[in-house]
Amino acid sequence: MRTGTPPRALVVTPNRVDADLALGFLAQNGIQACAYEGVSQLGGALPDDAGCIVLAEEALLDDDMQGLRELLEIQPAWSDLPVVLVAGEGAGLEALVERAFPNAGNLTLLERPLNPLTLVSAVRVGLRARARQMEVRDLLQKRDEALRQRDEFLAMLAHELRNPLAPMRNAVYLQKQLRVEDPLLAKTRDILERQVGHMTRMVDDLIDVARLERGKIALKRQHLDLNGAVSAALEACLPIVQARAHKVQMSLAREPLFIDADPVRLEQLLTNLIVNASKFTENGGEIELRTRLDGHMAFVSVRDSGIGIRPEMLERIFAPFTQDDHTLARSAGGLGVGLSIARALAELHGGSLRACSEGLNKGAVFEARLPLSSASAPALRPQSAAAARRRRILVVEDNPDIRESLRLMLELWGHEVVLAETGNDGLSAALRSKPEIALIDIGLPGMSGYEVALEIRARAEERQGGIKLLALTGYGQPSDRERALEAGFDGHLLKPVDPERLKEWLAELGRER
Repeated sequence: MRTGTPPRALVVTPNRVDADLALGFLAQNGIQACAYEGVSQLGGALPDDAGCIVLAEEALLDDDMQGLRELLEIQPAWSDLPVVLVAGEGAGLEALVERAFPNAGNLTLLERPLNPLTLVSAVRVGLRARARQMEVRDLLQKRDEALRQRDEFLAMLAHELRNPLAPMRNAVYLQKQLRVEDPLLAKTRDILERQVGHMTRMVDDLIDVARLERGKIALKRQHLDLNGAVSAALEACLPIVQARAHKVQMSLAREPLFIDADPVRLEQLLTNLIVNASKFTENGGEIELRTRLDGHMAFVSVRDSGIGIRPEMLERIFAPFTQDDHTLARSAGGLGVGLSIARALAELHGGSLRACSEGLNKGAVFEARLPLSSASAPALRPQSAAAARRRRILVVEDNPDIRESLRLMLELWGHEVVLAETGNDGLSAALRSKPEIALIDIGLPGMSGYEVALEIRARAEERQGGIKLLALTGYGQPSDRERALEAGFDGHLLKPVDPERLKEWLAELGRER
């Protein structure tokens, strides 16, 4: 229905005289209506401008009555189409209504003989209710459009921010490989590493808060020990914790706490809690990590000696973009989405996350509750290290800083590197130099990375073993990953890629080959 179009009454009766009388009464009172001899004339669908249905008892015998019931039952969430049923007085009327509309929630029953003004009044009430429903529909459509535009903007923003972050992370990694004992270099390098990590987390959080809100994150569960996940999360947060000289204590349960969780998302949940504790705890303060078992649930808590939380904010801090810090200094920084993401991830795993605090300047405790796995612990399989050997690797990237920093890293690891700046040059280089591996950006001048991958796959089928393709991109939506795999990529890594993760990916290819 077009916005602004007034809803109409649909009069359904096989009696043409009754239909004309009803249309006349309604028209005299300024109500738009149309008549149908039976439910089957609706054509299996309700008109867009349907405001209410005036249904004569005789129409309940229509063979398509079941179809009408189904239409009424599968309405969208905003819709509850009013139905006015006109029937004769009788003991079996209630049973008739129950049989015809077992799940009707907006049904008005009018008994014959009927006063025309009663019909007009009932229809007016139904149309007013319908008009309000349509206002809600329009608001929901506007909200959905605004969310769509927001998500598109955030995706583009994330892509544009990831491009400069990628060479910065690569440069920091390369600096750390230098055996230069210069305290000033080491200190500035550590500052840069922390800030690149901080920016990367903020970009990821911006995207994740929107995806979680719309239910677009699917977990890739594995059988793992929560104790090990907590230790790994703390290790990942050490640069942040050490920069503020926090004293960290960790008390893990003696027994393994096996859960079925997405390791990436679980680490995100835990690191968000640790980073939150570090942000709101003064330099030199204390942070304690603890795990415990209680029945069929595993618990992990992060306690800090920081600024605390006001009682009225204990729930509100889990709302996106909310912080209990309104000073001009905003020394804690951040976007106020970390706790929102942490709670959403806990709930996505079938658990919960709560906050406790005795008040301002009395610290805080965040405790996540996760269900234990019903499966037994998996047997550990020894993994053989991949033999390090020189490979020919093609890098197709239009950003010169990313391209050059990748070349330096790959050559540092002992590989031969071929560079290309555009999609067309990348395809030519792939066919000419016959690399074993190609790292390809998606947003390239000329041919896109998807097109390059498709062409390489189409022209290199006869080669034994084939070339391994890895998408290295700033586009990180699930649809982007799916499209990359459909185009022929073997993997999809998001910029700025962790150099150690890239190294592991290349080593995994060695094990496969």
